[in-house]
Amino acid sequence: MIRIQGLTILFNPFQIINLDINIETGSFHFLLGPTGSGKTLILESIMGLHKPKKGRICIGEREIQNLPPEQREISYVPQDLALFPHLTVKENILFGMRTRNLNFNLYEGYIQNLIEAAKVSHLLGRYSDNLSGGEKKRVALLRALAPKPKLLLLDEPLSGLDPSIKSEIQGLLKTLHGSIHPTTLCVTHDFEEAYFLGDTITIVIDGKVEQVGKRDDVFLRPRSRKVAQFLGARNLYRAKVLKKDEDYQRWIIGMNNLQFSVPFSQCKHSLGLGKEVDLFIRPEEVMILREGKPVKESLKRNTFKGEILAIVDRGIFQDATFQTLEGKILFEISIPNYAFRNLGLSVGKVVRAALREESLWIMV
Repeated sequence: MIRIQGLTILFNPFQIINLDINIETGSFHFLLGPTGSGKTLILESIMGLHKPKKGRICIGEREIQNLPPEQREISYVPQDLALFPHLTVKENILFGMRTRNLNFNLYEGYIQNLIEAAKVSHLLGRYSDNLSGGEKKRVALLRALAPKPKLLLLDEPLSGLDPSIKSEIQGLLKTLHGSIHPTTLCVTHDFEEAYFLGDTITIVIDGKVEQVGKRDDVFLRPRSRKVAQFLGARNLYRAKVLKKDEDYQRWIIGMNNLQFSVPFSQCKHSLGLGKEVDLFIRPEEVMILREGKPVKESLKRNTFKGEILAIVDRGIFQDATFQTLEGKILFEISIPNYAFRNLGLSVGKVVRAALREESLWIMV
């Protein structure tokens, strides 16, 4: 277990106040936040490159915040990778082991497995100036993993790569984490990367932790409007609690003369009647109903008639702007291409939209 408690960093213009992060041994934890929020500074402070104002950093039961970087048993892959141009690929990979006076013979099989997994055997005699961007990423990652660190820090590991190379490195990270389980803290601005690789996520906004949780909890059930907006959530509305339906275990939420029926499970808080809340409707969980097809019982509570105002081709899916006839509420609806082809949608068409229970989330 890695425990970061009350970490406060004052480094103009950044202010990180009382940061708490707990990382389970062997897990892949992501640190997300807006650009300029001090994420890299947090990694560098954990590594020992900056001295925090206060706070504790513990690896297991061992406090390390007052130790020099080389004694912390942490490996760090910065954004610029910092490969040594005067060393070969093999010498770069083994550099951390040599500085820690580790016995190569005890690690030989492990290192060879890393080299094979990363597919860099043919590069071992080259120098970093003769490597592509993707090859440099692989070498920097192996150099960090070679000494078997207690904590691996990654700063934007997939930045600056072409899409195909990015996918390869992403797959390598997934493979290595699945096989050797390094405890990892990764900073990124790429939500897709965090969702694909992450076990748990901490969101830091304006120097404060806004939400910590498992991947799906954070992305699908944001704690607040601030978090939802940071994650790029669409379909955010201000609404009011009209009724608590104990029989069906649901909240009845009102907005612009429309009523939404939301299961108790789709809100983490107890709500009072008349309370104003934020309602988040996930665009990928909204269905356009086919004409003449019966509506499932589970969808009838949240079915609305409206008009398609716009359609945008996003490549692998279509984004439709839907406006309810009553209340004039705008929804964005993400429709997979296979479903879109069967619906015969066009701008101006009047259709029925149904909200799955999973599409609704209430925040206070």
